[in-house]
Amino acid sequence: MSVLLLFSACTGNAPETQKSKVTVAASFYPVYIFTLNLLDGIDEINVECMAEQSVGCLHDYNLTAKDARLLSDAKVLVINGAGMESFLEDAFESVENLKVVDSSENITLICNEAHHHDETDHNHHHHENSHIWLSVDNAKVQVKNIKNGLVAEFPEYEKNIEKNYEDYIARLDSLIEKRDKVFFGEEVPSVISFHGAYEYLGEDLGFRIADTIEGDEGAEPSAKELAHLVSEIKEKNIKALFVEPDYSGSAAEILSRETATKIYTINPVISGDTTLTAYEDIMEENYKIILKAVE
Repeated sequence: MSVLLLFSACTGNAPETQKSKVTVAASFYPVYIFTLNLLDGIDEINVECMAEQSVGCLHDYNLTAKDARLLSDAKVLVINGAGMESFLEDAFESVENLKVVDSSENITLICNEAHHHDETDHNHHHHENSHIWLSVDNAKVQVKNIKNGLVAEFPEYEKNIEKNYEDYIARLDSLIEKRDKVFFGEEVPSVISFHGAYEYLGEDLGFRIADTIEGDEGAEPSAKELAHLVSEIKEKNIKALFVEPDYSGSAAEILSRETATKIYTINPVISGDTTLTAYEDIMEENYKIILKAVE
């Protein structure tokens, strides 16, 4: 029962896995949805989402005994790549006969400077941003990489997988058309983000992230840092403050109150239901919110 509970976060209802079924594991929600689309209608393959949704992004995730069991049962593990699953590498490298499909191949990563705030220092850390799925163009490449990996591993289902791939890419192209209607063009609005995920959205839509505020281990910016941010918001004509759905800090509310800048919740697509259109649905909603935020 506990094993089923783990997967219920990603699969909604987790039926008993039949012994005859082959398991494909996905490391977390975005690549899980991509993989579900590609294997849709292939009843002999069971797709499981490894990390529970409540973890959000995987940077701080700790592997559980259940995850290890799933890895040992799986024939294929689909990962986001781009450094997102660094915590997992030792685990999956030690599993014999596990095919790992890295969805980030051939994607140019954004190297961004995250501003980590604590009471004593304002540290700048350069790192490659692994939230690649928040660009639909990247998502298309990820889906192609996953498709190629699955076809190589399950050649008997190549026809089905290719058909599913074509259908999904057509839907993602439709999403790109909707995105391009939002693109801001010459006027590049600036926002401040409380999550490191939104740079790819910014590239896609043509807005700039003036500052990313990520507290180390939940630490909030100091009073001095908040005062600096208030000045920055006023000087740079910051249009909006972007937070993620489970943001629980107080800094965004303080900055909003001090500068009359509105807070908007942008969904980083790290949790959701199991409908095949989940990725498009969330992204389309994001576009609408962002358009409203910076117009």
